[in-house]
Amino acid sequence: MTDQELNATPIKLELPLGAVNFVLAALAKAPYEQVADLVQAIREQATPQLPMPDMSNEVAQAPADAA
Repeated sequence: MTDQELNATPIKLELPLGAVNFVLAALAKAPYEQVADLVQAIREQATPQLPMPDMSNEVAQAPADAA
C-alpha cells in the first residue's frame, strides 16, 4: 500500500475476532515491507477491544529459586 492509500478517509469495520485473525494470517503471507504498517494499524485498533482474561482466580506463585 502506498502512503496515500493508507492516509485516505478512514472507515470503521466491525468483524468477529476470528475474521480479523484470518485477515492478519493472510497478510502475514505478503512481503513484510508491503503490509507491516497495515498489520500494525489493525493491531493498534483491535488490542483495546480484546477481552481481558479473568485473572481473579489465578494464584501468584513465586519462582522456585526465590528463597
